[in-house]
Amino acid sequence: MLRRMKKRFLDWPLAQKFVFVFSLMTLLSGALMVGALHLGLSVFEEKFYEKSLQELDFFLQRVDGDIQEVDTLTRSIAVDSAVQQQLGELAAADPETAAYYYLLTGVRPLLLEKLYQSRQLSSIRYTDLYGHTLTIGEEMPDPAPEHGAQMEALLEQKAGGFALLPPVDADYPYLLCGRAILQSKNVSLAPLGTVIAALDVGALLDGEIGSLSTPPSELYLYSGGQLVYSSSGAAFTLPESGQGYRISTLGGKKYFLCWMTSRLTGMRLCSVFDYNQIYGQTSAARNALIAGECAILLLFAWVLLRMARFVTRPIHTLSEAVQVVEGGDFAAARALLPADPAGDEVGALTREFDVMLRQIDTLIHENYEKQLMLQETRYKMLQAQINPHFLYNTLSTLNWLVRAGDREDACRMIVSLGDILRAALSPRDNSTAAADVQLARSYIDIQQLRYKNRAVFTLTAEGDLEHWYLPHFTLQPLVENAIHYGVEQSETICHVDVCAVAAGGMLTLTVHNTGAPVPLERLAAIRAFTVKPQGHGIGLKNIYERLAMLYRDFTFDFDSTAQAGTTVRIVLRQEERREESI
Repeated sequence: MLRRMKKRFLDWPLAQKFVFVFSLMTLLSGALMVGALHLGLSVFEEKFYEKSLQELDFFLQRVDGDIQEVDTLTRSIAVDSAVQQQLGELAAADPETAAYYYLLTGVRPLLLEKLYQSRQLSSIRYTDLYGHTLTIGEEMPDPAPEHGAQMEALLEQKAGGFALLPPVDADYPYLLCGRAILQSKNVSLAPLGTVIAALDVGALLDGEIGSLSTPPSELYLYSGGQLVYSSSGAAFTLPESGQGYRISTLGGKKYFLCWMTSRLTGMRLCSVFDYNQIYGQTSAARNALIAGECAILLLFAWVLLRMARFVTRPIHTLSEAVQVVEGGDFAAARALLPADPAGDEVGALTREFDVMLRQIDTLIHENYEKQLMLQETRYKMLQAQINPHFLYNTLSTLNWLVRAGDREDACRMIVSLGDILRAALSPRDNSTAAADVQLARSYIDIQQLRYKNRAVFTLTAEGDLEHWYLPHFTLQPLVENAIHYGVEQSETICHVDVCAVAAGGMLTLTVHNTGAPVPLERLAAIRAFTVKPQGHGIGLKNIYERLAMLYRDFTFDFDSTAQAGTTVRIVLRQEERREESI
């Protein structure tokens, strides 16, 4: 009976399975969730104080980091060689002359470049030795006279170090910072002026408030016991301690206060949270039965584990089969599938997947065989176009030599012709680049005899050509075209240069002639492979199609100008070679 129930459950649709399981899970976990909630709230109440201090410390570190960026900026100004040179010349100049003010004006672009590097500052102020000020950026608010005097005294005391003066009240909420610039030339340390920046503490705090995971309801900043920044109109009186927390009442509402003192500026930052929003719900009952909830949790885990095995095992099996299919092994994937799948949706999907694999495997094998037959037939048709063309041109030249009685040249031509015919009758579809270069050399030897007074041939071969593969007669038709369209159309001696260079994982084949240029209309048609070749029909498209059988991607260029002549360039890359076609 248990086996029949198990089988019936497996035959259920997945939706019914999950509804049943999740309904049971919801009923059993309800009490556990309530107990865990109350337990978590009690722990949260204890940890919130510590978390608030950590958040506040992190916030102060971010603010102090922004101030230290200003320290870094003023230091870079003080030690910058261009600034040092400009201020040195300014200090040596007579302040009553126009040259002095010209030098003072030259300080502006140097400081403006530095100002652009700051995220926090919108302006900086430079003061020279004679009290002349130069404000770069936006207008800087002026501090009270006594506040400014304190900053000047602090700059003199620091003697080139970073000076920091916190605000004294909310009327001037700016943090003054800067340093005196001392001359570094010859380590004289002579004063060259001061650079001061005013940081708006409100903007500074607002810019970093987003870094807090839980932003406070209110934020206050105190300096020397005086409030210098407040996000609202109300304020609290803090104890003298450097850091701490407490619960205060203001306007009939309770607030949680947490404060900490900045180690860099000495100012105290206070964050305020609404107490009722944090702890208003923690007064709920917390006396849930922990032992009973633990027992329910164990039972829930056991049931969930058992049900997960029943429901997900067929899905995991199907997933493993899909991963095997990605590797192309259809037989191994079908072997993973169950022989008798269940009657639910996963079982139906498994059966359909098995049928799909069988059909795809059959189609792949049939298509692969057809492609092989098509490629072999196509190549044989292309190769069949070559042999009559070679034979016709070569025999015509040989006949001319025999009639002229030139036996030595005729013998040389017969040897070269034999090399070409041996390659043409070879059963292999491809040859090495070295062999193809040798065939081109044999062909050039034949044509050199024919065009003694009309053409000059050169052939250059460099690199390891034995490791490169080309279709038979790749270079020879290019040389033949250079003769037909270059030498025969030229009224002067035509130079035909053939070059094959293998280097850096690339093979570059170049055939260049200095004959008459190709007209622009025909040049465009040649590049698009739309022009029909003259003679026996062995053209650039023939070579291009045969190369495409060996290489997935390559460069095939055709250029022709009156000044440079006509050039056919082929660039092959080793990583683009089709290994299955070699």
